[in-house]
Amino acid sequence: MHVEKEGEVSVIRLPSRCEGRISRELLELVEHIKREGVTRCVVDMENTLFVDSSCIGALVSLSKEIRNVKGTLVLRKLSGVVYDLFCETGLDMIFDIERGEGVQHASVDIFNTGIDIKLDITREERGDVCIFHLSGIMNHPLGSRYFKQQFLLAIARYNKILLDFEELTFFDSLSVSVALGLNKLVRDTGGGIRLCNANYIVRDLFETLNIHQAMPTFDSIDEALADWVHTPGDRRESHDGEKR
Repeated sequence: MHVEKEGEVSVIRLPSRCEGRISRELLELVEHIKREGVTRCVVDMENTLFVDSSCIGALVSLSKEIRNVKGTLVLRKLSGVVYDLFCETGLDMIFDIERGEGVQHASVDIFNTGIDIKLDITREERGDVCIFHLSGIMNHPLGSRYFKQQFLLAIARYNKILLDFEELTFFDSLSVSVALGLNKLVRDTGGGIRLCNANYIVRDLFETLNIHQAMPTFDSIDEALADWVHTPGDRRESHDGEKR
């Protein structure tokens, strides 16, 4: 990964494969932005053919930090395969993306969730799993947007997310599609979402939609964690040989 200046703009040039080490370097850039107050940043992805979930999470963290200093972040020259991934998972709607002669501006601001959120998320780390303890109501679009924001920030470091529904009273069907899209994002890089402690209302919705076929469900946190340990293929090896 290379970083250079083009006038007032900091340009980050990503390699062909963005995973492992590149994710850590992007997170270090977040700290650099905090220190230096960078306000204009372009991420050049012309040569990038693969982006794993940890690097996507790092890009979201980078975008959040630049927003905090009233700056702008643009993704430039996305290859066809990477752009298709962004479109399939809804990431094209949360980034400014330069295509051709113009910029396709973000249509959804996941960092401006408003004051009417009825969802609360507490994060807990257990080894290589990040547990989201959800309480309140998961409604669309405010609740699911807040959930997506927290999820994308978490996958900079974790590709296994366990959703604990013990204190969640309601989960609407539109929010389910958001969770399925995010599950696809981490599943393609060796991780996934698992669910536990759903009440009878939420469980009935999941059974009606056959959610268990995409996201395994469990009665408790311990059962979900134990099954993850014993399920082959959950741990992935990144391109630089590091276990994640």
